[in-house]
Amino acid sequence: MQAEPGRGAVAFGLDAPFGGERGHDDDAPAVLCLTLDEAARVLMRSPSSLSRIEKGLHHVPVRDLEYILGKYAVTDPAVRDRLFGWCRNGRKKGWWQRYATDLSPEMMDFIGLEADATFIGLFELILVPGLLQTEAYARALMEKGQFADDPERIHRLVAVRMLRQELLHRPDTPELWTIIDEAALRRQIGGPKIMRTQLKHLIDASDLPEVRIQVIPFTTGTHRGVSGASEILDIGDRGDLRIVTVDSLTVMSYREDESDIQAYGAAFDQLRAAALSERESQKLIAGLLSEL
Repeated sequence: MQAEPGRGAVAFGLDAPFGGERGHDDDAPAVLCLTLDEAARVLMRSPSSLSRIEKGLHHVPVRDLEYILGKYAVTDPAVRDRLFGWCRNGRKKGWWQRYATDLSPEMMDFIGLEADATFIGLFELILVPGLLQTEAYARALMEKGQFADDPERIHRLVAVRMLRQELLHRPDTPELWTIIDEAALRRQIGGPKIMRTQLKHLIDASDLPEVRIQVIPFTTGTHRGVSGASEILDIGDRGDLRIVTVDSLTVMSYREDESDIQAYGAAFDQLRAAALSERESQKLIAGLLSEL
């Protein structure tokens, strides 16, 4: 995944579900009878983000809850009091809120999704995934990117990327399954010295209990990932909420349709099957390291 600013924004949630508040009530105002996609358009949010809020998987600030309930036309005092009570007793703001001036709302939302994930499936075609980058690699990458003329901002964005990686060392670490094309490992971001450290870091990371790293070698030829990077996040128990994100040059986009989510899931499974085993992948990385 590329530099954080291309992605997006806030962690909200009630720590209790309230999707029923836009449910279909024959006696309620028409605005309540909204599908998830319709509600997302009304609230100007992605369906994935809104689904997380409604399932109680993400904390939402009181001011945002007031806005949401207004759009849902929820006026029942008992219902409002219950939801506001959940909201006030919800989780504290995430660490990423400290970087609100550097990150888009969409990126902060994504970091919140990532922090709550139980499974993260990453495929990278040309770069080492952000969650496995060393600080030097991330800095070298960003120094050639969108904010190349703003070293102070780059410093803060590198800090964000390093903080994101702390989820790999939590007691409730998500399962991280990473598939990397060999091209990403041969591209010398920052030069040989930085790449040596980066490759060694990948070998060390592959020994973490919840981290799996597989490499697709050049000898595989074409494969399902040649069109670009993608990421799968499972939130809550498997099946509660699955999110797929896809990168482009300037933006990270969500794939919301169930057919798209299934297609990316199937493609990820095919990439796992096409890649080297974890042991063989570690050997390939070690071999590349010895060449530098």
